[in-house]
Amino acid sequence: MTASNVYPRLFTVEEANRLLPTVRSLFDRVYQRIEVLRGRGQKVIRHRELDPDSPEFMDKLKEDETISRVIKELHELVQEINDLGCICKGVEQGLVDFPCLLGDEIVFLCWQYGEEKISYWHRAEDGFAGRKPLLDAASGEQKTYH
Repeated sequence: MTASNVYPRLFTVEEANRLLPTVRSLFDRVYQRIEVLRGRGQKVIRHRELDPDSPEFMDKLKEDETISRVIKELHELVQEINDLGCICKGVEQGLVDFPCLLGDEIVFLCWQYGEEKISYWHRAEDGFAGRKPLLDAASGEQKTYH
C-alpha cells in the first residue's frame, strides 16, 4: 500500500510550516465555537437539570438548537483542517499531525496550537506522547526530518 492510498498528502517541514497560518486561523474559530458550546451547555444543563452521568446526556444536550448548530460547525472546521491533508488529532488540545515521509517510513510532523512552528515529529505508534524534536541539519547530528 502506497502513502497516497493512506494519506492524500505528504508534507515537508517547510510545507507544513507554510500551512500553519491557515491551520491557526481554523483553530481560532474552533476555540471560539468551543467557548460558545461550553457556555450554552452549562445553561442548558442548569435549566433542564440534566444529569451528566445519564446515558442520554449528549442526546438531551443536542436537542438544544444552538448546541446542535455549534457541534455541526465544529465538525465542519475539523473537516476543513483534515481537507488540507493534515490530521486533527485533538480538537481541545489543538493537536495536528502532518504526514511526512522519512526514508521509507511515514511519520508525523506534530504541531500543537500555540507553537510557533513545526518543531516535533513522532512515529504513528508513538503518538503525541512520543514526539521528538526535529534535528537541525546544520548541527551535523542528523538530517532534518522532511
